[in-house]
This record gives sequence, structure tokens and C-alpha cells, in this order.
Amino acid sequence: MEIKTQFVDAPTRPVDQLVLDLLRRQAGLSVTDLMERLEVTATAIRQRLDRLEGSGLIERRKQGVGRGRPSFNYFLTSKGAQQAGVSYSDLAIALWSEIKLIESPEVKETLMDRVSQRMGGSFRELIADGSIEDRMQLMAGLLSNRKIPTCMTGSIGLPILEVQACPYPDLVGHEHDRSVCNMETRVLSVALGQEMELSQCLLDGHSCCQFKPTVTVSVAAS
Repeated sequence: MEIKTQFVDAPTRPVDQLVLDLLRRQAGLSVTDLMERLEVTATAIRQRLDRLEGSGLIERRKQGVGRGRPSFNYFLTSKGAQQAGVSYSDLAIALWSEIKLIESPEVKETLMDRVSQRMGGSFRELIADGSIEDRMQLMAGLLSNRKIPTCMTGSIGLPILEVQACPYPDLVGHEHDRSVCNMETRVLSVALGQEMELSQCLLDGHSCCQFKPTVTVSVAAS
């Protein structure tokens, strides 16, 4: 039985992205503020805000008390801040460069393991218990939400996680640093609660990276 390839969450509409960009520059804007900056109607603004709030990208806070229609100001959530383009690439590159300069293999290995455990653990908290296929499908959704195109393919008992763009291109760099691939494999293993292996890699000219469980997943007979 084949597993249907599935992507999770459509990209944010360009018109909604404009709202996120404005709220990133100045938190707490009102409907009137957004109308003036985007030069559109209040109805159009409220439609965009409803979509973004429904996606968990913004939140509204009631301003003031008293009679009359309540007014709200809008703020990015942590998810919205990521969607709006907050980048830590410079910090990540600097930290990764320092890790690579560590001379002691034991110290470097310990640090890499702790980083992988921390990153994988943050995903693991968001993945409900279930079959490995269920967990891999949820992982694909989490990565897709972070603008890393990911899907699950394969068949029941032989699931494959396809990552179609490198999550850490700045770290891999022109040197094709495969220690980044090793870390990514560790992160996925912790996140999924299942030892994973990299079966094909973008660095070898493939169209995507593929990760699969190191052992065949058993399937109960129907």
C-alpha cells in the first residue's frame, strides 16, 4: 500500500505577508494604521487579519476600556515572527564555525549531541504518539511550516521523509560540510523517537534528501 504524498500548510498569501512585514517593523498596529499604510479598505484589512490570526501568526490585544466598540492592536506571535523573516543565520554560522574549530573530538561530539538533543526535543514535544508513519507525517508538516518543503513518501512499513531543500544552506556552504547532514539525521532521530538514516542527499546531486528508519517498520496483519 502506497503512502500518499502530502504537503502541509499553504504558503502565506503575498497580501497577508505585507501585514506581517508591517507588524514586524512596528508592533501593535490597529486596523486604521494598516489601512493608511496599505491603502485598502477596513474590510480588506480585517479579512487579512482574520486569516493571519486563524493561522496563529498574529494575535490581537484589546486596547482601553469603557463604552463603545472595542478596539484592538495586532502583534506577531512567535510563529508569525518566523514567517515574517526573522533570521538568525549570522549567529548560527558563527556558532557553527566555532564548533568546527574545537580540537578535542570528544568535546566536539558531546556538544554536537547536546545540540541535536535540544533541537530534536523541541520538535518531539509537538509530535503526538502514534505509528512511525504518523510521526513522520507530523514532522513533515512542522518542517513545511518553517518553509522547508518536506513530504512523506514510500509505503506502509517503508516510510521515507523527503526534505526537498537544505534546512541549513548557510552552514553547509560551498565546502559541502556533511557534518551538518549528520546533525540533521540526529535531530530527526530524536524528534521521531526512532533511529533514522540519510539514504540519499542533495550534496550528491539528488533532487532531495531522504531519511528513513534504520529498521523496517513492522506492520500488523489485517
